Amino acid sequence: MENITVRGKYMKISLYSPVDGEIKNIQDCNDSMFADRMLGDGLVIIPNSNNFKGFFDNATVTMIFDTYHAYGFDIEGLQFLIHCGMDTIALNGTGFTTTLKVGDNVTKENNIFNVDLELLKQKKLSIETPIVFEINSLTDYKINDLKLGKVKQGDLICTIDYEFKEEKKEQDLKSITDPIEFFNMSNKYEKCAASINKFIGSSSNYNEVYNCMTRLRFSVKNKELVNVDEIKRLSLVKGTVWNGNELQVVIGQDVYKLKEEVIKLNNESLAIRASLGINNTKIPLARRFLAMFSAIMVKIIPIMVGVGLIQAIIAILMQTGVMPNIVFKLSENPGANDVLFKDASIGWIMLFAMGKTTTYFMGIMIAVSAANYFKLEGIMGVALGLILCCPLMFGDGGSMGLGNDFLLFDLGTIDTGNPMLDQITKIKVNAMNTKVFVIVAAIYTAKILDTHLKKVIPIALELMFRPFIVIIIVAPLSFFGYGIIWNFVETLFGSSMFYIGKIPLGIGVGIFVAMWQVAVIFGLHMMLGLISFLDLLSPTTGGQTVYGIAGSISVWSQVGALVGVILITQNAKLKKQGIGMLPAGLLGITEPILYGINLPKKRPLISGVCGAFIAGAFANILGVTQRAQSGIGVFEAIGFFSEPIYGGVGKLNPTLNGSFYLLSCSVAISTSILFSMMSYKERATEKTLLNKTINKLKLLTVLELNLSKPDSLKLKKDLNEITNILDKENLQFIKIIEKNIQAWLKYKVRLSTLLENEEITKEKILIKGKALISKKKFDLANLYMQKYNQIDNSQEINLLKSKIDQQYKLIDLEKLNKNISNIEKQIMSKLNELNFLKKDVIKDLEPIIFNNLNSVQIYYGLLENKVPKINLNEKIHELKKNKVTHKSQVSLNV
Repeated sequence: MENITVRGKYMKISLYSPVDGEIKNIQDCNDSMFADRMLGDGLVIIPNSNNFKGFFDNATVTMIFDTYHAYGFDIEGLQFLIHCGMDTIALNGTGFTTTLKVGDNVTKENNIFNVDLELLKQKKLSIETPIVFEINSLTDYKINDLKLGKVKQGDLICTIDYEFKEEKKEQDLKSITDPIEFFNMSNKYEKCAASINKFIGSSSNYNEVYNCMTRLRFSVKNKELVNVDEIKRLSLVKGTVWNGNELQVVIGQDVYKLKEEVIKLNNESLAIRASLGINNTKIPLARRFLAMFSAIMVKIIPIMVGVGLIQAIIAILMQTGVMPNIVFKLSENPGANDVLFKDASIGWIMLFAMGKTTTYFMGIMIAVSAANYFKLEGIMGVALGLILCCPLMFGDGGSMGLGNDFLLFDLGTIDTGNPMLDQITKIKVNAMNTKVFVIVAAIYTAKILDTHLKKVIPIALELMFRPFIVIIIVAPLSFFGYGIIWNFVETLFGSSMFYIGKIPLGIGVGIFVAMWQVAVIFGLHMMLGLISFLDLLSPTTGGQTVYGIAGSISVWSQVGALVGVILITQNAKLKKQGIGMLPAGLLGITEPILYGINLPKKRPLISGVCGAFIAGAFANILGVTQRAQSGIGVFEAIGFFSEPIYGGVGKLNPTLNGSFYLLSCSVAISTSILFSMMSYKERATEKTLLNKTINKLKLLTVLELNLSKPDSLKLKKDLNEITNILDKENLQFIKIIEKNIQAWLKYKVRLSTLLENEEITKEKILIKGKALISKKKFDLANLYMQKYNQIDNSQEINLLKSKIDQQYKLIDLEKLNKNISNIEKQIMSKLNELNFLKKDVIKDLEPIIFNNLNSVQIYYGLLENKVPKINLNEKIHELKKNKVTHKSQVSLNV
């Protein structure tokens, strides 16, 4: 039978039963999402057998869920979804198998998946299987002769007549001659925002939208409603990344504009659509914690970058004597430029407030971000943030300029020679301005408590008592519980760093400097800053400190490590991303660098730490000390060219001190670049990943079965033979593929940059033109319209597109996928033949083997990473722990 018949504008396809079973109308489905046609129209089949074949004459696989319970197909332009069972995503792939890959062409003769129906029944899950097609792109459709009741696999069950909506061609701006019409047309961000909202499943399918430096992030309710493929096709979108239920849409530097349009669109008209809750995939605790921490902190990075610029302006104005040094209290030896906050002019106070407030009360921003992350309703996050960072407790700024400390208990006085450790007997309460983990813990506690109170408090009393109970419990718990515990952690950390800093030959200070950026990641750097500050105030130093170089030199080390990545990487997207982070680094702000590249890649972070150690030790040997505070980043160097601020005598005169500081920064940058380039790996090779997996499997089996030495050696030999299936010839072919992918991406990034620059220029003209139209300056607006129309990069764009197409043809993905698929089948087959290995472990290992073998495509975004069904590290750790416990019990019994 022919797949399609054309009847004027109408098209026709035939559907066949994929399995033996019973056909029902879609409205009779027990799941309201399908019954109400939220995902499209179609039918439901109740299967009687486990094997599903194609339900079409010919189709292309467009989507495969990681859990193998749902599949998408393109049938002559019509998008179909088959969803086996209800709530089967909770099985995490157990009971489902398939050999399909996205892009495969399949027919009704091909198997699409197998399912263990008995398992679904044992789990009390519905086996109803909807088959639906997307109807929003159609002007009209009709399902003909639907065969209800019992059917056999391969039976014709219906035909569908359908007509696509005619695509409305966007009016070309160059064809418009009226400047009023020209400048009132919808801009690209409005159109892209509308498209993203559509493909993400409408605004009702996400809780919030926010952005970092380059990515638009959505907290998605139901991943099944998201059409990632369509989102990727949008011109502004450079890629997508899933982080749990957070969808990250990679946009670039104009992500802010797109977010504004999404918010504007949502405010104008919120789509009303039901959502389907799904169980989150089980993710290791450490990974969940890092994902949480990153998601909370990433929202405040743009603020930190913006405020950093203001602080740099303040530093320049203060160093040149234009602006006074505003303080909350005068020291015993005040500087000539020191002025009390209350005595400063209102202009300087406003600039000071813009640059310093978010530093002093950063915890409020963290509280709001954490409240959004944990879905704490209303503005409770703001309220708790204000209470925990209480401006009323700030007073004169206290010893560190971040708020006063209040002594709760004094357990006595000790003198260890370590000013940090001496404070351990003083149980203090203070504001949580920079105590990130205390704030996060408080907001999380508030969320848990608030959720519980909703269930037990009558609705009539909820408005009054729910916020009251949350605040009256969480605030004291945070001040007298979490805060005191965290102060203890900070004290121990700071004390250890103090002792480390005393190690001679510059080694101690080198370690201190090396640890600074690691401390930044965990929010502990304020304790290191306190060590530096106390050393600066010490009568023996006279206003200089050897520890003060840490914050600055460690920044340049991480910047150097980033430069190393930029220089050596062949990934054009990563190179561009790194270059975009350099300005923040130059201003002394490393969070975008740390969270964006250095920490996720690990080796650049370690390279920066090593470079910081060498540079820190070098500076200490030369005798460099920090003296006056002159800002951060490039402006910090100014303070090193001053005398000690409290009249002390430095080992070096100001000129030498500043010059040696710059030399130390050069050492930090150059050594970090070198280490980064030497250690950097674009990605772990397929062979490396496979060897790691197989070695973990061997260790797991030995521990689990308590194998003898001969059996362990035999298992090792058998498993080594399995890794050799991935031979040198295939590894060499993968390298060739990777080089072609890298060349392809370079052209794509060049095209993207060209288009971005063109759009920036056009956007400026459009903004100016709209302003002129609003002022009725039509003649001038007409000139801007002509200027817009003169922008033409089409020749260069077409040339780049041609090169992109030519380069893509050199990427033989078809052969690569075929080779990898064969290797994967051989490996899984060999694993199943081994006697010592458990079958359920081998099955759970399949996604990991898939990810290992497809590393190159996954790394460059050509293939989605499969969610692992087993955590080998956790299982090995658990077995080792049990073994140690067992030995201890045996020893006690003896």
